[in-house]
Amino acid sequence: MRRQGFALVELLVVIAIVAVLVVAYMGFRSKRDKAGPETIPGKAIQKAESVECQSNLSQIRQMVQMEVMDSEQYPARIDQGATASISKCPVSGKPYSYNPQTGQVWCTTPGHEKY
Repeated sequence: MRRQGFALVELLVVIAIVAVLVVAYMGFRSKRDKAGPETIPGKAIQKAESVECQSNLSQIRQMVQMEVMDSEQYPARIDQGATASISKCPVSGKPYSYNPQTGQVWCTTPGHEKY
């Protein structure tokens, strides 16, 4: 005799596994934190954007140093040429601040000031 379909126990196990995955994906509220923590994917995306912003700033600073070594002066702008595609913060979309007298580059997005 051949059985068809799922047994009730199998179905309950599948539902339990799906529920655990949904809770892990969506996150859950902490009793101490009334606003609730961010979801796991949200934290991963935020971390990736933060790393991308740091990488962009590092590349722009290296470009500025290469320009100083080449022409012995700071570039007038950082949003030209090869750096045009990375001249904005990936989180806020605001362009990075640049001081052409000192060659300093920084991000004005809240939380990115330390980069």
